[in-house]
Amino acid sequence: MSRVPSALPRSIARLTASGAGYCSGVLIAPDIVATCAHFFRPGRSQVQVRIDGLTVPSASTQVLAGTDIALVRLARRVAAQPLPLGPSPRPLSRTVTFGFGARAAAPAARPGVFLGELPVSYSCTFATRVRPAGFVYADPPAVKGDSGGPVLVGGRVIGLQSLILNPGGRNLRLSTVALWPAGPNGPADALHQLG
Repeated sequence: MSRVPSALPRSIARLTASGAGYCSGVLIAPDIVATCAHFFRPGRSQVQVRIDGLTVPSASTQVLAGTDIALVRLARRVAAQPLPLGPSPRPLSRTVTFGFGARAAAPAARPGVFLGELPVSYSCTFATRVRPAGFVYADPPAVKGDSGGPVLVGGRVIGLQSLILNPGGRNLRLSTVALWPAGPNGPADALHQLG
C-alpha cells in the first residue's frame, strides 16, 4: 500500500444526526462533503459534520439521483484540503478505505483491492440501491459506520463505502462501493448545481 499523507485524515468527516447514529464522509470542495445517501432517511436532512477538529452544521443536502451518494454543503468552509475525485479503477487496483466505523475516534485506514464493477448492487433488504457499483476486498474489513467514507486509488477518491457483505452477521471482507456516476449526473455536475 502506498503511504497515506499525514494531512489526509483532516479531510475525512463524521456526520451525525440526533438520535440517528452516524456515518463517514470526505471533503471534496472547501464546503462540500460527499457521503452515503442511505444515511439520509426521512427526517435526517439536518446533520452535524465533524471535520478537521471542527463541528459544522449542514446547510443543504443533495442526493445524486439513482445513486447512494449525497453531497452535503457545509454552513461554512473548512481549512482542510479537499480530496480529488478519480475515475473507476482497473480490477485488482490497490485501494484504501477510510472511515469512523466501530465508533473510532479517528478515521481508520482499511487497505484492499478493487475487484471490479457491477451495474447495480442492493442491500439485503433492498432499501439501498448502489448504481454504479464496485466491489472491494479489504483486510481489515469495512465495518458499520464506515459507510460514506472515501475509497481511494492512487490518492484519488474513486467512490464511497456503501454496503458490507455480512450474511448472518459474518463480515466477509467484501463491500460495495458507490462509484461516481458518469455523464451529466456525475459529481462535477452536482457540484456545479450546488453553486
